[in-house]
Amino acid sequence: MKEENENSSESTNEEEKALVESDLETEEKDLNEELQLIEENKKLNDLLLRSRAELDNFQKRTIKQMQLAQLYSTEKLSSELLVIMDSLEAAEKLSNDPNMKIESFIEGNNLLLKTTQEVFEKLNIEEINPIDEDFDPEYHQAMTTKDSEKSENTVLEVMQKGYKLKTKLLRPALVVVSKKNK
Repeated sequence: MKEENENSSESTNEEEKALVESDLETEEKDLNEELQLIEENKKLNDLLLRSRAELDNFQKRTIKQMQLAQLYSTEKLSSELLVIMDSLEAAEKLSNDPNMKIESFIEGNNLLLKTTQEVFEKLNIEEINPIDEDFDPEYHQAMTTKDSEKSENTVLEVMQKGYKLKTKLLRPALVVVSKKNK
């Protein structure tokens, strides 16, 4: 029986050793997993900070590009308007001349109109002059209707031309639209 107790105590000691070793292995695994998670957390945090910085830089660049584009478009418009201003100032000087002939005045106005049309062309501003076209509420504003033999909703008169910049409407054409005689 003594032997059995000794064998039993040896077996208990071995079981305890095995349990302790198992606990140590589990703790070591947990510690390794924790270290891996901490390392992964550091990497993700670094990635997050870099992404935020990249986004901030992108936003700053975009704002700067938009400001430059706006400045460029304003500069282009301004330089083209200066051409018209120069023509108007020259016309004003000539209008004060007592020897000015009406033909010269008319010629100057025609030249100014031509210059303005050239500026509009450079700026991609298109004229909307829809006479005899179908009424289009996107580009025309009906001021009144008038009895006519033409088909209904046809533009009979243009009271004021409209203008658009590429596809953006700057000002609708003010028009008189036909209606059927009764």
